[in-house]
Amino acid sequence: MDRKFLIGIGIATLLILVGGIWLVSLQDKPLMGEEIPVQNTTHIKQGEPHPLYNSNPPTSGWMYDGVAGAGIHDQEVSDELLVHSMEHGAAVVWYKQDLPADQVDKLKNIFTGASGKKIMLPRTNLDAPVALTSWSRLLKLQSVDEAIIKRFIETNNDRAPEKAPI
Repeated sequence: MDRKFLIGIGIATLLILVGGIWLVSLQDKPLMGEEIPVQNTTHIKQGEPHPLYNSNPPTSGWMYDGVAGAGIHDQEVSDELLVHSMEHGAAVVWYKQDLPADQVDKLKNIFTGASGKKIMLPRTNLDAPVALTSWSRLLKLQSVDEAIIKRFIETNNDRAPEKAPI
C-alpha cells in the first residue's frame, strides 16, 4: 500500500509540474503590436467629455462603467465601452466601415475560429483596412491576414489589468 501511495504522489507531482510549466509558457509569449502608452484609466459617466485618446483606435484611457460585450457587432460601439472591455482582457478586431463584404465575411470566419476574449466591429474613422487592439497594444493591417489576426487574438487576449467579463 505504501508503494502505491508513493507512486500516486509522484504522478500527481509530475502532473502539477508539467501543468504549471504549460500555464507559464502561455503567458511568456510576447504581446503583439505596437506598445501604446497607457492613458488615464478613470471611469467616467456616459457622455462625459474627456481628453482625446492617444491612438486610433484607442488601447487604454477613459472608460464607462459598462463593457461592450463579446462577439461580432455589426454597428459601432462607443470607444469608452471598448476600452473598458480591453481593460478586462478583450482583443478587438476593428475593420474600416467600407471594407468590402467578402473581406468582412473572411474576418468573421477568422474571428469565429480564434479562441479567447474577443470583440469584432466596424469603425468609421479607421485609417487602415483592419486594426487589432488589446490593452496598450495596436497593430494595423493593410489586408485581412488570417494567421496574424488569429495569433493576435489568441496571444493578446486576457493579458490586461483586470480579469473580468468583457
